[in-house]
Amino acid sequence: MSLTKTEALKETVTVLINAIGDKENSVNNVVIKSLTKIANNYPNEVIDIFCDYYKNATFVTSTHLGNVVKVLEQTCVNQVKRLDKAIAEELTSNMLRIMTENSEQDPAVQMGASAVLVAIGHEHLDLVLRSLINQLPASSVPHYTIAHTLGTLAAVNTRATVPHVKEVLSRMLPLLPLLRQNANKQAFAYAFGHFAVAVSEQIGDNVENDNITSIKDNFVTEFSLIFDVLYNQWLTSNEPRVAESVLEALGPITRLISERQFNDTVNKFMLSLLSLYRRPQLNLYYVSQCISYLLTPSALNPKLTLQDSVITSINHVLFNLVLLEPDYDQPHTVKNHFEVLRCFDHMATQFSDHTVEGLLHQCKNNQEKDRMKAVIVLTHLITSSQIFIERFAAKFIVLLKIMIANEQGLKMKKLLVKAIVGLVYRNCITVAEDFAMVEFIIKHCGFEPVGNIPKHEITDLHDTCKSSLVLMCNTVTSVRTPLRNLLLNALTVEEFTPSMSTVSHCLTSLLQNNSEVIVEDQNEKAVELKCSPDLVFIRCITHIAVPEEIERNRNLLLFLEEYSGDVHKNLKNSWTVEIQRLLKFVEKNESQDQWHGMLLDLLVSAVEQVNNNKWVETIATLLSQQINAKKQGNMIKGVSLQYLAILSCHMSNAAVVEKVLKLILHQLRSIPMEISDYVSEAIGIASRQHGEFVLNELDAAYKDNEARRSSKLLNFLSSRASRSDVELGIVKYTIIICYGKVAHNCLDVHVLARLGENVTAILYEILKSNPQFDLCKASITTLYEISKALYPASHHNITLRNRWQLLNAVLEQIYNSNLEKRNVELYPMIVKASKALTKLQKGILPEERNTILRVLFSSVFGELSSYKRKYEMEGNGDRNDLLAKTLNDSLSLLHRLIQELIIQSTCLSTIDDLIGLLIEWLRHENDEIRTASILILQVMFDTYIKNVKLNYETPSKFGQMGYLLGLIVPGIADTNFPVRLTTIDCIKLIIQIQDLYEGHTIEPNDECMADLVEMQKNVLTNDLGMINDYCMVLCDVISPKIPHHHTMQFVESLLEGYDDQELRSEGVSAVLDALFVKRGQDLFQCIERIVEVVLGTMDRVGEASREKLMAPLLSLAGHHTNAVTAMLLAQRLPFKESVVSCWRHLARDEGLANAIVDNFLRLMGSIELYEDPYHITENHIAALQPLTLISALGEMLQEETMHPICESKFTDLFAVLYTTLACYIEAEPPAYAPAQNKSQERFGFIPNRDSIRLSPAKITINTFNAFLDRSGCSKVKEACSLCLSVEHGDPSTTILELAPILSSSIARCKPALLPKLVSRVAVHARSALPPQRAAAHAAAHAALTYRCNDNPVLIETVLAILNIGWKDEHPRVRATCLRGAAGVAQLRPEHRAQALPGALSALSQGIDAPVTQKSTDNVPLAAIQGLSRLLLDLDKLDKEHDRELLSISQKIRPFMNTESGQLRESSIRLFGIIAGLVKGELVEQAVSSLPCFLLHLCDNNPAVVRASKFTLKQVFKIFNVKKSNDLIQTHLLDEGRLYLDEFLSALLRQLADEMPSSVAKCIQSSVNYLHCAREEIKPHPPLLIGLLYAELHRISEKHPDDVDLDPDVTATAKTRLLTLIKDANPVVRQNSALALANICLVEASD
Repeated sequence: MSLTKTEALKETVTVLINAIGDKENSVNNVVIKSLTKIANNYPNEVIDIFCDYYKNATFVTSTHLGNVVKVLEQTCVNQVKRLDKAIAEELTSNMLRIMTENSEQDPAVQMGASAVLVAIGHEHLDLVLRSLINQLPASSVPHYTIAHTLGTLAAVNTRATVPHVKEVLSRMLPLLPLLRQNANKQAFAYAFGHFAVAVSEQIGDNVENDNITSIKDNFVTEFSLIFDVLYNQWLTSNEPRVAESVLEALGPITRLISERQFNDTVNKFMLSLLSLYRRPQLNLYYVSQCISYLLTPSALNPKLTLQDSVITSINHVLFNLVLLEPDYDQPHTVKNHFEVLRCFDHMATQFSDHTVEGLLHQCKNNQEKDRMKAVIVLTHLITSSQIFIERFAAKFIVLLKIMIANEQGLKMKKLLVKAIVGLVYRNCITVAEDFAMVEFIIKHCGFEPVGNIPKHEITDLHDTCKSSLVLMCNTVTSVRTPLRNLLLNALTVEEFTPSMSTVSHCLTSLLQNNSEVIVEDQNEKAVELKCSPDLVFIRCITHIAVPEEIERNRNLLLFLEEYSGDVHKNLKNSWTVEIQRLLKFVEKNESQDQWHGMLLDLLVSAVEQVNNNKWVETIATLLSQQINAKKQGNMIKGVSLQYLAILSCHMSNAAVVEKVLKLILHQLRSIPMEISDYVSEAIGIASRQHGEFVLNELDAAYKDNEARRSSKLLNFLSSRASRSDVELGIVKYTIIICYGKVAHNCLDVHVLARLGENVTAILYEILKSNPQFDLCKASITTLYEISKALYPASHHNITLRNRWQLLNAVLEQIYNSNLEKRNVELYPMIVKASKALTKLQKGILPEERNTILRVLFSSVFGELSSYKRKYEMEGNGDRNDLLAKTLNDSLSLLHRLIQELIIQSTCLSTIDDLIGLLIEWLRHENDEIRTASILILQVMFDTYIKNVKLNYETPSKFGQMGYLLGLIVPGIADTNFPVRLTTIDCIKLIIQIQDLYEGHTIEPNDECMADLVEMQKNVLTNDLGMINDYCMVLCDVISPKIPHHHTMQFVESLLEGYDDQELRSEGVSAVLDALFVKRGQDLFQCIERIVEVVLGTMDRVGEASREKLMAPLLSLAGHHTNAVTAMLLAQRLPFKESVVSCWRHLARDEGLANAIVDNFLRLMGSIELYEDPYHITENHIAALQPLTLISALGEMLQEETMHPICESKFTDLFAVLYTTLACYIEAEPPAYAPAQNKSQERFGFIPNRDSIRLSPAKITINTFNAFLDRSGCSKVKEACSLCLSVEHGDPSTTILELAPILSSSIARCKPALLPKLVSRVAVHARSALPPQRAAAHAAAHAALTYRCNDNPVLIETVLAILNIGWKDEHPRVRATCLRGAAGVAQLRPEHRAQALPGALSALSQGIDAPVTQKSTDNVPLAAIQGLSRLLLDLDKLDKEHDRELLSISQKIRPFMNTESGQLRESSIRLFGIIAGLVKGELVEQAVSSLPCFLLHLCDNNPAVVRASKFTLKQVFKIFNVKKSNDLIQTHLLDEGRLYLDEFLSALLRQLADEMPSSVAKCIQSSVNYLHCAREEIKPHPPLLIGLLYAELHRISEKHPDDVDLDPDVTATAKTRLLTLIKDANPVVRQNSALALANICLVEASD
């Protein structure tokens, strides 16, 4: 390498070394990468530069030096084989200096330098070892890193290092007395430990050669001396890290000392190690590891011999180190715990008597922790030590039995479970006495401790016991027989009740594997016989009563299925179906009542299958014993009572029956609320066969309870009395429920009579006292049951005397304030009770009937209206579901009540009353309410027509038909399909009622009914057209049935129900339309009223519904035109929506529309467009009259019927509207408004308070767009959306962008009118106002786009206008003309040849014009944009224009880097366009511009990025680089995401391969961008420069002729990069570092 190159390399590397101490880690990482890249190419040079730098540096920070060392480490690891020996020696020397020059510890630097030496040692081990050994002087202490590095060399290069170990030790051992610092001791210990491991590994490799002794003897002296120093002197160091290093080393060293020394010191050494456990700062794992080394048998050491006292000490100390619960968040403690257990393994093997006996003794310790530790160790030994199993398992079992009985802690119980399971698996438990320990596991499967114990501990114990028991049943076959007997017995013991789920699961598994269970002796049979199958049956069926206990129920049912044959032989086959049905229900988890009913069915089925009265009595006796003697849950106890009641109905022994009934009734004396429902159900079941006895007992209990309540009144102040009142209240509630259950179940007439006479009086008194919810619900329910039971018994003359009082009392409960806001839950029962009470006796007054229904309607419908709001509330799902079910039940019951009421009073007044109550709900916005109310209406009509009997007392006319039909017909188009179907049913019923009153007979083939029935098949649709059709059919069907004097009534009633609901409004409007078409001529007397109602309805409803009313209004206008249109004139702006709809619909009248348009043209040509006719003010105000005309015309133009008028008057309308738009685009709204009534006409000026809602520009644009649409132009929609979106933008921009679109539509749709149109618009090209001139020029230029229809005269006219505009003094007008110059490209060749030179010249001159900030006035921008469009539109360009284009490409390059985003985007895109035309002649410029295009890929303006992508695609097409072009075309997507750094790297690499000469040219042009100040681009020029230099270096050997680069360019780039590497932006710094590295490689390789 030449001197210059060496200096350049040195300069760059030095700069990078200086930069490697950056405060940003990201920069440091890149610099490290860059230096490493250079070093991998020139390892010797870079290392030499570093060595010189390090020698000359006065001060280097630790971070800085550490990063440099990282570079050197990576270099040596990768390039160690390329290092010259001299460089290796110098680097070794410097690394030794770095390691040793700082006496303080600096691991980042010193350990890094040590790693460098280790890396060098892979190829130059002797050099490194010799250098390190030389650093071990005979009389002074070396640096700690010397010893550490030697130890690391021994660890990574064992085989090569062992031959030098003896020499190294000979140098290190004399220094041991001199070591004072902890770092040195730690390093020496580290080295000694690795030396010992290395030697041991070599010995292990020579085991087969029987060379162990000779190798060990070679090192015994040295390691014996080391052992003495480490053990006697350093082990007691106060520094924990030193002690830990010593401990880590002593373990391997003890295997290399002499046998005599080992035997002499092992006891003392072991005691010393044990004493180290008392040091809190020490990591105890190292101590345990060292002890484990000593205890582990090894070929290098004789059998371990320890004194008894030492053994005792070891066991004692290790025992204290056992962890009860290892914390895995502290790995070192967990490691030590398992290391201690490993030590116990070795101790149990070598010193079993001392160790195991001591552990067994600890199981009797008074301290629970010690007992737990002993169990942990012994459980570990069960699985790991065969000696323990053979000699000590029996003793441990004896201790376990004692501990099982005495231990209370959950953690201890869990340990005992594990110990028991271990013994079972190791077949240590064989006799029955020992097997009883398994009961401990059974008990704790569901154990619930007393006290405040964390839930997770309880769950953990449960899971452990369950999994252990299941595994034993499934895997340990030897214990299946005793385990089966034990589990069956556990199933009948109350203590094991919480574990029944697991027990039954295990029993099922054992029974299914019954073939493997062999009863081996009679004792086991005796144990099995102790368990009664009947008791097992009772225990199982009582404990499956809780449906929430899914797992327990499933397991018990599966067990019963397997065990049924043992209960009774008749149940073996019959129960399979029953239990499978129950199992399916378990998975569904449905209601409790259904579940309990199925259980009762199961018991009844069992009784019927067994068919043995004695067995039933036995079961009842066992069940009674369970209820009396055992503490059971409320639900279990309640279901057990129901079981007893079932059994009482199947027993014949009177004494047993009486005993059972008294047991059930005895529960009423003191009963918790939770069990009251079960007790009442049981009493009801018992009353089926024993009603009289049960009722007598209930009466006595009620009287006794009331007497006790009365006696407590004097003691009301005591808390005990308060509790007693609550208990008595529960008893009262239960007795009331029991009365209802008796009424429901008992069929005895005498019992029912007593209920109706006595119990109803009690219930009335309760209801009048506004009871609490539970008692209120119970009372109403019981009253309903009694009423329901008395109705069939009425032929026995059993009645209710106080029926009306009871009915009122029931209804009053809706408003009961003591129900805790749960009134809704009572609605179904209130309705049921009301109906039952009403049904008991005929005749009810209208006031009472209306009161009943009003109360029920308001309550039920009121809740329905608020149901949706409640339903949407979060966290209220279950309550909402209950509410929905309650309301549905209430409505169904309400139907039956209404039927009963109508049957009792079948007359029209009843119907009128009911409709009056229903009308507000029929029109309610809530869907559910409308559905419910129309169903009620159907029930009313249907019940009425089925029960009405016409006679002289009933009315002879049905005068409500029109009103009822108008009320009901809107439902024909309701959103709910059920409402539609029900509405038709109601219409049929109303017509039938009308025919009935008129004396007509409804024949089976009646046409009207048949049409209505057929219509029901077509109403189930949401298609508006079909709804319209069937509604008109409906009108045709029913209108003949409507009398003339009912028609107005029908119309008003219909419109009262008209609203914004889409389907309903469609239906009503269709009915009205059909009615007016058919009978409108007869309504001349009602026109004003009808129109008034229709317009009022229009104002009340929304737009969609308003539009639907236009059809009937126009149908009415067809009969009475003048009367209708007179009310639509002289409306103020802005028009109301209803008026707008009227204008649009009136436009469909061609004669009227034509007259309006003629008047419009006449007025617009003669009036001023502004209120200021002299244009003095800057802001112009639009005049009211033309604006009103334009607004009305705009509304009319929305209709297709205006098309012929627009066609015939196209040019006139276009000229007026276009020029008006140019004026109104900036105009303000009128300041006054027209008078709305005669009282305002006396004022000369009325302020326009709605002016803020008016926009002349918007009104004019909308009208203009509507006109174009009606004229057949294709771009109307785009024009409208464009104008509306830029309404508040620059008006000149609006007109400029609108003009081409308008010209496009006109030239395509109406080419014949274009000359006349342009001539009309061209008049305004000389207007005094620039916006109007710009608009006229824009229209004229746009005509060029379509070649002016090849009309030479028109072309000449337009070009003349263009020549004027290109020289206009106003920049906006000139910019407009230059943008429009692109239209020249659309002319035919003969016309284009004349216009093109002038256009190119004007555009080229425009590029030279001054730049302005405003884009609309920016002439260069307009010229570039116009030129781009011109070149894109030209299919080809003559060669004579290439010179002009090349000149333009040079002119636009400065604009590529301006601040204006539009200029950057347009100039870059134009360059790409020119490249596509000029091609080869532009390659040089394109290559030089590549950096510009690439860097602008990261521009913050998306348009610039897209332009850069477009231009790159174009320029790469003219390069002869196929792969690079493919890469560009594939990855540069307009909307795609680009990873620029990776893309640049890949592109430049490919381009360098295909076009090597481009790299140097790109570098030359890229250098200028290093001075770019824009923040988004600033980081990328250094990156680009770096990548280019990297490629230059890569191709330099393959293409030496193409890499010639001016040295000044590299010097400039390097100078700028040296500045940028200190930039504030870290990305800039890191990219600069990378670039400097690549420049360095290029300079060094030249």
